[in-house]
Amino acid sequence: MLVVETIGPRQRVVAANRMARSHGVRRGMALADARMRLPEAALHERSRAAETAAMTRLAGWAWRYSSQIHWAIQDQDIECARLIIEIGASLRLFGGRRPLLAAIRDDLKWMHYACRAGLGDTPQAALAFSRVRRGSPDAAALATLPVACLDLDTATRDTLAASGFRQAGELLALPPSTLVRRFGKTPLLYLEQLRGRRPHGLRLYERPPRYRTHHELIGAVESTAGLIFTLRRIFAELSVFLRGTDCALQTLRLSLVHERRPATRVTLRLSAPTHDARHLERVACERLERVTLAAPVTEIGLVSDRLRPAEHRQDAFWHQGEPRADATWPGVLDRLRARLGPQAVRWLDAPADHRPEQASIERDSEPPRAALDDDGDALPRPLWLLDPPERIGPEALDAMHWISGPERIESGWWDTGQRRDYYRAFDPRGRLLWVFRDLNASDPAAGYFLHGLFG
Repeated sequence: MLVVETIGPRQRVVAANRMARSHGVRRGMALADARMRLPEAALHERSRAAETAAMTRLAGWAWRYSSQIHWAIQDQDIECARLIIEIGASLRLFGGRRPLLAAIRDDLKWMHYACRAGLGDTPQAALAFSRVRRGSPDAAALATLPVACLDLDTATRDTLAASGFRQAGELLALPPSTLVRRFGKTPLLYLEQLRGRRPHGLRLYERPPRYRTHHELIGAVESTAGLIFTLRRIFAELSVFLRGTDCALQTLRLSLVHERRPATRVTLRLSAPTHDARHLERVACERLERVTLAAPVTEIGLVSDRLRPAEHRQDAFWHQGEPRADATWPGVLDRLRARLGPQAVRWLDAPADHRPEQASIERDSEPPRAALDDDGDALPRPLWLLDPPERIGPEALDAMHWISGPERIESGWWDTGQRRDYYRAFDPRGRLLWVFRDLNASDPAAGYFLHGLFG
């Protein structure tokens, strides 16, 4: 298998698998020459957009190990995509170098990425050691590095080889003036960065305000059910990114791209911020069941809302293993909204109003406010209110058995101006009623109304 890149009228090899390399195929070779050595090789066109998206996800993942991350995509002088992680400040947190490196390798293996790792006192030294499969960061090992492993342009490496230089120590032994006179300032700057005598000069990765990625499918997918397998991997990588950057998202927009049709847009709105891949997958499955594709899907794009810091429970240590109602309920609610539509599920909120008719309202898009412990009425309220209240006649009023009251509710002076005394009473049928007397009524005897039933 060969990965090729088209630059102007030429096609060159940018990556080759082990079998192709065993036949003499090398990076930078013209495709025609590679074809002569391996005619049956499968070709894949390079996608820089896919590489950038993958490296962005990896940089977000690497934040769980360090806050200083640098990455670069392959170009003319870089043999592969590279990721540099400063681990010195994280060694104690992860229990030392070996456990930390083992965790990094396990994560990369789980995400199906192959890597060659190297350790060094500087980023340039770590990259050089990764090319010779040695991780020793001491200065003596640095001097034995082959010149071919250094990050120098091809012309400089060829000039050094022609001058008889084979190891980095031979260059490090030259006086700076001699090095500049013979090979220019660039090798001197790099060698001083290699030894840590100058700043490394690499731009550090910064977390983006939104998560954005793009995945090209191997083959066109004709049904939404066929997208689930790809989305499972996409959401898993998204979850790794969110956990690494300690972020969560609440809205995610999917773009299902077709060849000759406008893209199908699918929006996932969650009731609470999350970084759980399984939850995102379940909500997406429910939502896609209601989507009809206009054409086969060739690409999938993801864009999130603004990333927000993840919330952590401070008492989670004391409640390990206990079921959490607040953890399961938002998931059920999100799946209902994805299956039935956002307008089919509504919120009940309790505004700061003592009048029973105004005690609850419906909301479409936002969850109810958290109730405060010292707010609200301490006395019981019926779940069943009559709308409108029914007037109680004198005979029915005399037959009631009064339990408690009055509880005066006087509010709404700005609109209806209610003034009522509420009572709890049993009627002859044994029902527990909520009755009020309208203090604004001109006839006190005719001002009693049935407003609610307790049971």
